[in-house]
Amino acid sequence: MTSPRFHVTYRITPDDSRPIEAHAKDICIEETVEIPEDCVPAGHWKAGIVGIVENIAERPGTPTDYDVRISYRTDIANDAIPNLLNVLFGNISIRRGIKIVDLQLTEAQLKAFGGPRFGIDGLRRDLNVHGRPLATTAIKPLGLSSKELARLCGGYARGGLDVIKDDHGLIDQHFHPFEERVSRIQEEIRAANAKTGGITHYYPMIAGRFDQVEAHVAYAKSAGCYGVLVPPMLIGPDTGFHLARKYDLAVMTHPTFTGTHFHDPRHGMTPAILLGRLFRIFGADISVFPNSGGRFTFSHEECQDLASALREPLGGLKGCFPSPAGGMTIEKVGAMVDAFGTDTALLIGGALLRYSPDPEVSARAFRTALEAAVAARKETVQ
Repeated sequence: MTSPRFHVTYRITPDDSRPIEAHAKDICIEETVEIPEDCVPAGHWKAGIVGIVENIAERPGTPTDYDVRISYRTDIANDAIPNLLNVLFGNISIRRGIKIVDLQLTEAQLKAFGGPRFGIDGLRRDLNVHGRPLATTAIKPLGLSSKELARLCGGYARGGLDVIKDDHGLIDQHFHPFEERVSRIQEEIRAANAKTGGITHYYPMIAGRFDQVEAHVAYAKSAGCYGVLVPPMLIGPDTGFHLARKYDLAVMTHPTFTGTHFHDPRHGMTPAILLGRLFRIFGADISVFPNSGGRFTFSHEECQDLASALREPLGGLKGCFPSPAGGMTIEKVGAMVDAFGTDTALLIGGALLRYSPDPEVSARAFRTALEAAVAARKETVQ
């Protein structure tokens, strides 16, 4: 029985005088059998174990760039995140001038990886937030005591924010140890929710040593956290998603240590593939990424493509909240709502500290701006 195949589109800029067909074949062999072409057993070609070039198209206006679509047997990746990444962009990532611009998995693969467990609808249900984006923040700065960080979170929760996450630099440092920080913050948020009747969720950062990671996830669950902040490229692309499933926690992904994958225009993979499609397939419920117009260099088009990859129909997978961030301010809320719509988790971090020393005041201003932007958008549509 022939195994089904999944498809990857590589944008190739050849770095030598060989024809594009030779570069395409290099990928097919390097990402599968990894031996000289004349050593590949005849049966391997017939069985389709080696990657197969399905199409080569020269990009209009760029006579040196080609989009090459290659298929691989699904049983080579075998429904495991490390295996899939190894087939997509293993050894060939060490070559120059190769960028993944599209990925099409089979329905069976999508089902096996599972995608978001809560997704947009599940998070909305559990937060009781409908018809508007989520109001989200990151607690900063690193170096405050657990008590000081908890005070900030209590104010943000009383001010009506929906999701509070650790800043990605907050791990298990001596000035705010993980268990102490998580318990204090959850206690403050629980008290704020009881006072206001609202719902605020907290996502602590998971980034300890191998022997710490599961203990931290388990502690977050026992403390009453709804989800965890997972940096896939720090702790391993599979680790955080696996543990979140095991402990029934939502996942917010952070893009730290991913930039080398997409800032070279001719190498790596697009943000929409890594932070969008792949993180969603692996199980992200919210994916944080740097928005255009902030302190990073993503373009408007890259951000729109990324958001689409997180929310567009994809087999039976749930949609994932895009979370544009990185230098966003209350003054930019209207533009963000216009750009990304309501199925978005808007994230404002350091700017809330600048707005007011009182976190409750800053949070209320954020919510007010958000609700005004949604109302204005509805009037424009009508």
